[in-house]
Amino acid sequence: MSDLHKPIGVDPKSKSGGIGAVPVSIWLMVAALILVGSFTWLYLEGRDDGSQVVAVNEAGQTSQTTAPAPATDQSTPSDNGGDDVPVEPKFDADGNIIIDLSKTKRLSPLEPLPDEPDGTSTPAKPQIAFQPRQNPAIQSARRNPWMPVPDNLEPSEFGRLPKVSGDGTRPLDIHSASSGAVGANRIALVLGGLGLSQTGTQEAIKRLPEGITLAFSPQGNSLQRWMQAARREGHEVALQLPMEPLGYPTVNPGPQTLNSKVSKGANLKSLRWSLGRMTNYPVVINYLGAGMLSNRPALEPILQELRARGLGIVDDGTVQSSNLVTYANEMRLPNAKASIIIDRVRDADRIRAQLQTLEAVARQQGNVIATATAFPQTVEIVEEWAKTLNQRGILLVPLSNLVRDYSR
Repeated sequence: MSDLHKPIGVDPKSKSGGIGAVPVSIWLMVAALILVGSFTWLYLEGRDDGSQVVAVNEAGQTSQTTAPAPATDQSTPSDNGGDDVPVEPKFDADGNIIIDLSKTKRLSPLEPLPDEPDGTSTPAKPQIAFQPRQNPAIQSARRNPWMPVPDNLEPSEFGRLPKVSGDGTRPLDIHSASSGAVGANRIALVLGGLGLSQTGTQEAIKRLPEGITLAFSPQGNSLQRWMQAARREGHEVALQLPMEPLGYPTVNPGPQTLNSKVSKGANLKSLRWSLGRMTNYPVVINYLGAGMLSNRPALEPILQELRARGLGIVDDGTVQSSNLVTYANEMRLPNAKASIIIDRVRDADRIRAQLQTLEAVARQQGNVIATATAFPQTVEIVEEWAKTLNQRGILLVPLSNLVRDYSR
């Protein structure tokens, strides 16, 4: 048999086809594979986040480089100032909003701030609640929050109306009460219906802690005096706007009610009448309004007027079909919406249960707004509840601190 017809790789001198029969080229291939495998093992063994990595170049020389740390998501949960689309709430048989705590983000004031490592004995500096415009008028208003600021008032046939000052300072800037610092868990609780009863108004101002916001009805009496008393005690104040309910005018909140059955001009006159009833409020909040809060043609001129006057608006959460926040966001009017109504059912046990729900939502969601009416029973229960709230890691903050404001 000629060499041409012999099997490839068989040594003509070997009859066994053993180790000596393997060509040199194959041995070289095996050695190269072993060498590459060894350096691969060294590479993997030496690789770690920020550690030295062994690399091999084409000439077989090794070098060491520092491996970059893997990329991580540096984003943090946004607070209420983002542009998240609000989820349509669900309600139980009593009309209370159903909160699914499993779908809310978890925050805790006990977690260290980003710049504060675990185990440190130095407390982190508190963050400022919000930064209003810095000018002498605002600083004066901080010292004397019950005093009207002439630059932010416009004389009219309806009284002194809020306005944006010449330097761009809004009533929202100048009359927002600062909580001083923010924690992860914040509650803004608004008690409305003030000004209608002298005894009830006096009791609410006297007994409730200063973190609670008091909302006054424009149909009350001596509102300017009550505003000054409330602000002297550290309360932020809001003005309620009576709006058309279902069944209007059979169900009627009173004179100057904003409603869809009159002209734009008539509604603006009613609005200005309400706005002129007192001063020193940064936000307004609806009272009723099922016939208005989803009626864009009727509601939009009112929202435009409020924006032009530098105010914020809050949806009190009582109208399930309300589109107030949607309309306000579209025109960049500062706004917020309450999620929980404390005393929709006027029963002591139910009120206490709602307050417990409020705390749970604050811990899970980070911040929450709730509303109630200043009934004597509600005031008594809220007063007792608020006494130990800070001990449970929750802050009561003024309503304006949780308003979504595009300019802050």
